Amino acid sequence: MMQSPPPRPDVAHRDLEFPQVTRLLRRAAIPVLGVTVLAGVGAYLLSGMQPKVYQATSTLFTEQTGGSNALADSLLRPSPLPRGGLEQALHSPAVVKLVINRLRASDIAPATIAKVQRELQAELSTGNFSKLKVTLDPNSPSNSNTGFVYILSARANTPELARVLANSSVAALQLWDIQRAQRRSEQARAALKLQLDVLDRTAQTGGLSTDDVNRQARASITRDLAVIGASRQSVAGTLDVIAEAVDPAKPVTPRPLRTAALASLLTLLFAGGGAVLLGSRRTLVAGEEEAPEDASALYRREAAEARNVTSTVPQR
Repeated sequence: MMQSPPPRPDVAHRDLEFPQVTRLLRRAAIPVLGVTVLAGVGAYLLSGMQPKVYQATSTLFTEQTGGSNALADSLLRPSPLPRGGLEQALHSPAVVKLVINRLRASDIAPATIAKVQRELQAELSTGNFSKLKVTLDPNSPSNSNTGFVYILSARANTPELARVLANSSVAALQLWDIQRAQRRSEQARAALKLQLDVLDRTAQTGGLSTDDVNRQARASITRDLAVIGASRQSVAGTLDVIAEAVDPAKPVTPRPLRTAALASLLTLLFAGGGAVLLGSRRTLVAGEEEAPEDASALYRREAAEARNVTSTVPQR
């Protein structure tokens, strides 16, 4: 009686076990390590060829409350800046112009200043700011009634330019803040002079009830005008410098060692995974090719044994 051949082993659904993965990785260790080293060295060299960028930082404090003099609080000082207002001011055309003027007064080469000006103007046009940034200090209380601490950072291709750019930006912000106070003082002065003119016209037409009222009103307005006039040259803003910028010791970008380490790690993972997948595929194909041959040999051996058994049976 003919026997059907045994079923072929299902080699397509065999899972890789940890010893098999280890064996495959051991076989491909040299190529995988070679590719990893090449990727790390290449990333290191390419990263080192990129231009260096240095970052200098300065710390500012913004006052949220004024002094004890009511007139000074209302007329001679600018209004407190809200959160986010300082960053908006730094990225305004007026402050950028003040920053460029400060740079021109420094020892930076005119060609470098012109390049910085083009870069700042381009950032104003696109709205993507990277050279100058202002962020709230993480250690500054968010609900402070006295003020907030801000960190201004400036980026440039040399340590000196980064420091000068940061300090120039701080000085530009302070000047912009003082100009706010001066404009407010001029507006108050114009308003008081208008009140004085109205008071004089009213007195000439007999609109005031008594001369005492006229004198008291004139005296009050004249006193306020005198205070404003005396304080025009000493108007103070709300920005104070806590720490000036210094020359940075190391660039923030590029970082060749970090880039090389990341490139090597990613290459090792991908190369190791590829080696395991390729090795398992080869093992699978080899198993599929050997399975039919093993089944045929087993069938022939069983058929031969069956014939031998049949020949040894005595005939009647």
